[in-house]
Amino acid sequence: MSAILKTIEENKLIAVVRSSSGDDADEMIKAALAGGFRVFEVSMQTPQALRIIETHSKKEGILVGAGTVTDGEMAQRAIKAGASFVSTPYTDREVISVAKHNNCFAIQGALTPTEVMAAYQMGADLVMLNPIASAGGPQYLKSLRNALPSSIKLIAAGGVSLESVFDYLKDSVAVCVKQSLFEKPLVRTDNWQQITERARQFNEKLETIKVSR
Repeated sequence: MSAILKTIEENKLIAVVRSSSGDDADEMIKAALAGGFRVFEVSMQTPQALRIIETHSKKEGILVGAGTVTDGEMAQRAIKAGASFVSTPYTDREVISVAKHNNCFAIQGALTPTEVMAAYQMGADLVMLNPIASAGGPQYLKSLRNALPSSIKLIAAGGVSLESVFDYLKDSVAVCVKQSLFEKPLVRTDNWQQITERARQFNEKLETIKVSR
């Protein structure tokens, strides 16, 4: 098992950072980090995304990757900046190829059984089911998990909340958290303390899950 996969599986929570402001993105990472998050996906649609990845990937004890990567050239730039993984909203053979040639982890987006298998067969290390909530939520994830080979590792993304995180983690190795952690009004008003508190709530919930297992 790669060190990246081990870190993701151990932490189980991935904070998805996407903002129209690079400064806000920095603060979002700091706030979630203070609340216990250790894995971050920085959307390449965020201004100064490469600078943000480079800055935070140098910190000890956290994993920083690039999200919304749409082609091989973008993947190359993200990896050069220090991204430990590249994530796409769909499956892209070129992005997977660039990741593999640079010893980088590839997370690929899919939703149907056919799409998941295609991503896996192309070499995706993890397959991200997105948007999972609108596709049927935890029940859909469970049905999909039962229909696929156990060797395929899944991530749930798109609509994961504090209330649903337990159900999603029953059938996935990790979940991506965005809107339920970085609620727009909180970011807009620089309420970083409240975001830190939400991050703590997610991690406290995760601890109860670990104990119950």
